[in-house]
Amino acid sequence: YKAGVDAVGRLIDASLKTTGMTLEKVAESGLGDQLIFRSPGYRVGKPSLLLVGHMDTVFPQGSDFNFYRENGSKVHGPGVIDMKGGLVVVVSAIRALADCGLLKTLPLTFICNSDEEIGSPSSAPLIRAEACKATIGLGFECGGLGGEVVTGRKGKMGYKLTIRGRAGHAAFAGPEKASAILELSHKVIALERLNNPARKIVVNVGVINGGVGPNSIAESATAIIDTRFLEQGDAVETGEMIAQIVADPVVRGTTADLVSTSSRLPMEQSAANRRLFRLIKKESVLLGISCTEELRSGVSDANTMAEAGIPVVDGLGPIGDCDHSDREYMVRDSLPSRSKLAALTILSGWENFCKPGDAGQTTNDR
Repeated sequence: YKAGVDAVGRLIDASLKTTGMTLEKVAESGLGDQLIFRSPGYRVGKPSLLLVGHMDTVFPQGSDFNFYRENGSKVHGPGVIDMKGGLVVVVSAIRALADCGLLKTLPLTFICNSDEEIGSPSSAPLIRAEACKATIGLGFECGGLGGEVVTGRKGKMGYKLTIRGRAGHAAFAGPEKASAILELSHKVIALERLNNPARKIVVNVGVINGGVGPNSIAESATAIIDTRFLEQGDAVETGEMIAQIVADPVVRGTTADLVSTSSRLPMEQSAANRRLFRLIKKESVLLGISCTEELRSGVSDANTMAEAGIPVVDGLGPIGDCDHSDREYMVRDSLPSRSKLAALTILSGWENFCKPGDAGQTTNDR
């Protein structure tokens, strides 16, 4: 919903007006515009810190979940943690750094993208390009209920499988019945057998469709497949096994075609990611808040940042739960505490990961 996402973008722009951040807008026609904010300390050709958050939610226009409600320690609303709350954390951290006069030397790039919930088809190249110029990447998806910060995420490959058979009247079907649905059924069972809990490899056939009626032999049938994996080698191996299943027909007279529909490389739990987490953990101790390490199964724009090979952590947004449902909520007190943690993380990250001589005097006035 472009109008709604663009309205969010205007609010963020207005909230950063007094900080000295400049805005570059990438216009989109069918999506909300992509926004790129840069601090006064940003210099072309010099290392920077990349902050990423998305403005879209999974809830469509006209959804019944269209209200904001406060209930004691919790606040409820569509996207409060996925991820309007994360955007508020970034804005609050940037404003605090601006108030301390630190943005004059801190080189920050803050991307607000409009299409994460549909796989970031338009913004992913932008995020990759900025990550290649960055020293570290920080993602602001929600934190876990125990204060978790994400140091690794599984990767994802999506596929569409199409089976072609031969149509006919079911009443006259013989032993040579080339039913696309029957062939798809064999393939679904074979695909589900690829699940490997020990290696945390997931293969899920989530949607199937086919046939025109109970008295007709199905001429075509389709399946939508989702796979998850910790390492890129697992993605390659799983993809090869899926391709072999597709290439090996069980029902004579049927054919199969497999196409890739989506792809995100894993954000592996690298030593550099964990080093960055240890800095965040140290800052959380100073603030007196909980902070633990998490490997998360879902994908995000942090996966895209990690493709550049830089240290990346995610889950720096506020704490909450039940996102993607009408029960979504944020823990109220986590918003200010995670904003403070974000500001300190930016300072500590630049101080410890920048190239020699690039840090200037950014962190002397904490």
